[in-house]
Amino acid sequence: DLIMLRTAVLCALIATAAAFSAAPMSGLQLRSGKTAMTMKSEGPMAAMNANVAKALAPAVAAFSVAAPAFAEGTGEALGVDDGRLLVPLVLIPVFVALLYGNFASTQDNEDFFDTYDQRRK
Repeated sequence: DLIMLRTAVLCALIATAAAFSAAPMSGLQLRSGKTAMTMKSEGPMAAMNANVAKALAPAVAAFSVAAPAFAEGTGEALGVDDGRLLVPLVLIPVFVALLYGNFASTQDNEDFFDTYDQRRK
């Protein structure tokens, strides 16, 4: 009984691995006989552009790694796949911030803990 279960699990694993293998490619040519086109610029601007590219590389790498986190599987910014959803997404935090700003401006700036003496250690 246990041997039968192990055999079934092994067959399922083999079938799963076979499902993820690449299909055989017969008659397809992956590379063409032509050489790839290359572009090369010369002069002082080329050196400056290379330096700028080297300086921007860490920032581009950081943003490209973080970008999928903001898409949330939809492929759209902030996970919003319908433009109408951007209105509440922007207006609600702005409204709350305005309310809090108004509330905070009406509050007195006295110490809440009035019995606390800051000179005490």
